[in-house]
Amino acid sequence: MKTNVLVRIATVVGLLVTFSLLTSCQSKEEKVISQLESLCKTVEKESFDIKDVDSLQAKFDAVRETAKECNFTSDQLKEVAKLEARFTKAIAKKALQRVGDAVEGVLEGLSGEE
Repeated sequence: MKTNVLVRIATVVGLLVTFSLLTSCQSKEEKVISQLESLCKTVEKESFDIKDVDSLQAKFDAVRETAKECNFTSDQLKEVAKLEARFTKAIAKKALQRVGDAVEGVLEGLSGEE
C-alpha cells in the first residue's frame, strides 16, 4: 500500500518535472502540444492505473483551457485534435480493461475458480 502511494507521488512529480523541462523554451502553442503529448504517454503506460484518472483528467482540462488562448496554425490544430483523441482513446481503453478484469473476477467467483 505504501509503495503504491509512493509510486503515484513519484509519477506526479515526474510528470510535473517533464512538463517544466519540455515547456521552458517553447511558445504557448508548443507548450500545449507538448503537455498533451506527455499526458498521452502517461495514460498509455502499462503502469498507469485507472484510479489516477481524476488527477490526469484535471490536468488535461487545464491544458485544454490554456489551448483556448492559443493561436494555433492549421498543422498545430490538427496535432492538438489528434492528441486529444489519443488521450480520450487511451483513457477509454484503460476503463474498459478495468471493467473486463472486474467481469472476469466475478465470473471466476461464480464458477468457483481461483
